[in-house]
Amino acid sequence: MDFEQIVLKYQNLVYTVCFNILKNPQDAENTAQETFLSAYLNLRSPSENINETDNLKSWLCKIAVNKSIDFKRKNAKNLYEELSEYAIDIPQNQPENQFEQKERSERLNTVISNIPEKYANAIKAFYFKQMSVREIAKYYNIPEKTVETHLYRAKKLIKERWGENGS
Repeated sequence: MDFEQIVLKYQNLVYTVCFNILKNPQDAENTAQETFLSAYLNLRSPSENINETDNLKSWLCKIAVNKSIDFKRKNAKNLYEELSEYAIDIPQNQPENQFEQKERSERLNTVISNIPEKYANAIKAFYFKQMSVREIAKYYNIPEKTVETHLYRAKKLIKERWGENGS
């Protein structure tokens, strides 16, 4: 079986694995493509008889899971940067910039304090206390998926409310 046949055989499985983690069709599609690219590049040689690769299906699924998790982590960092830009994107070396920085920080805290408590707690724990989703779930005794939902909804609310107040 050549690599094209493998892609055709497992593309739905790999996409489903990615989608179940990312919950976004476009992100899942891109991550599935990255999965197959990574698999292709990690074969011992392009002409290798892929039928001899042990546990090909589970190997592809593992790559898909890891690529999806990496994607989520990257986006979490992007969210932190987005939240931080509201508060800390101003140079600190001039007194007027320090004043503006303080105002933005206070405004961000106000916006966060005006969203539902469960969402605010998730945002504060994840982005400012640098806790993992697993740690937050354990701390609040809720499922990890619930924490992910809280983070998603909190981000959406913060962006909406930041825009309402002007930036």
